[in-house]
Amino acid sequence: MERSTGVIFFPHALELLAPALHTEIDPAAAPDFLDKELQAIVLPGKKGRRFVDKLVQVRLRGGSDAWLLIHVEVERRLRGRQALTLFSWRMYEYRHRIQTRLMRQRGQTLPPQVYSLGILLNNPGVGDQLVYTDEHRGQGVRFTFPVVELESWRPRWDELEFLAPGNPFAVVVMAQLLANRYRDKRTRLGPKFDLARSLRRYGYAPETASQIYRLIEWMITLPKDLEPEYLRAVSALSEESKMTYVTLIEREGIKRGRVEGRAEGRAEGQADLLLRQIQRRFGAVDEATAQRIRSAQAQELETWSLNILDAETLEGVFRD
Repeated sequence: MERSTGVIFFPHALELLAPALHTEIDPAAAPDFLDKELQAIVLPGKKGRRFVDKLVQVRLRGGSDAWLLIHVEVERRLRGRQALTLFSWRMYEYRHRIQTRLMRQRGQTLPPQVYSLGILLNNPGVGDQLVYTDEHRGQGVRFTFPVVELESWRPRWDELEFLAPGNPFAVVVMAQLLANRYRDKRTRLGPKFDLARSLRRYGYAPETASQIYRLIEWMITLPKDLEPEYLRAVSALSEESKMTYVTLIEREGIKRGRVEGRAEGRAEGQADLLLRQIQRRFGAVDEATAQRIRSAQAQELETWSLNILDAETLEGVFRD
C-alpha cells in the first residue's frame, strides 16, 4: 500500500478507516494535498530522511472557515514496545512541526487543528489508539491519537467484499491482507489472481479499475518464475471480460493477448499507458512532454506511473 493510495482513493480510505471523521467532511470541497509544501518536515530515521506520509487539508461541514489538517502516517510493522513508543513520539513530533510551519506560513497566532491518524499494515493487537507521554517533575505532555490496524479487517473479509462495489479502497485493504497472510511469495499466485478477477464484478469505471489493479500488482509481488503463468491467466481474463488489466500486461509488453519479450516493447507500452493517464487526468500535453515520456527508461516510467496516483499537477508526476 505505502504511498499508493493517492488522491483518487483518499475519500474512500477515510470512509472505510475513519468513518466518524469522514461524516464531518464537506464532500463538495476537494481535499488539498499539502505533501509537496511540507516535504521540509522531516525526522531522523534508520533509513534516512522520513517524510510525512500524507498531509491533507479538508473542509468541514461546519462552515467555510472550518479547516482541518489530516496527517496520516503508514507503518508496515512495528516490533516491540520500543518501536511503538518511537512511532508515537514521531506522530507527536510531526504534529508539532506541522502546526509550527503552518502558523509561520499563514501568519496565524494559534496553531491549526491537526487530526493525526496512524495506519498499521501488519501490527495486530495494538488497539485503536496509541499514547505518547513525556512527564516528569510535575510537568509533561500526553498525546493520544487513533490508529487503524488493517489486520482487524481480516475477520471482516465478507464485509470488505460487500463494501467493495461502492468503495474501491476495500480492495486495497484486501490486497494488503493477502500480502500479510501469504508472506511466502510462492503461495500468492492463486489468491492474487482471484482478487484481480474480482474487479470485474465490482463495476468500477475503467480508470478506477486500472489504478486498483496497479496497486494489487505492486502490493502482492510474485517470484519471477511464476510471473509468466500469472501473465497468461491475466491476459486470458482480460480478453474474456473485455476489461483491461494494464499494469503487469504493459510492463511485460503484452499486446492483444501475447507476450512481447523485448524491452523496447515493454517501455513503449508503459509510455503509451502513462500518456493516456496523464491526458485523462490533466488534459492534452505538449510535444516536448510526450517525447520525454516516450524516450524514458522503464524504471523512470514505473516511477512516474506510481507518482500519478497522488500528483496534483503535471509537474508532480515527474518527481523523483
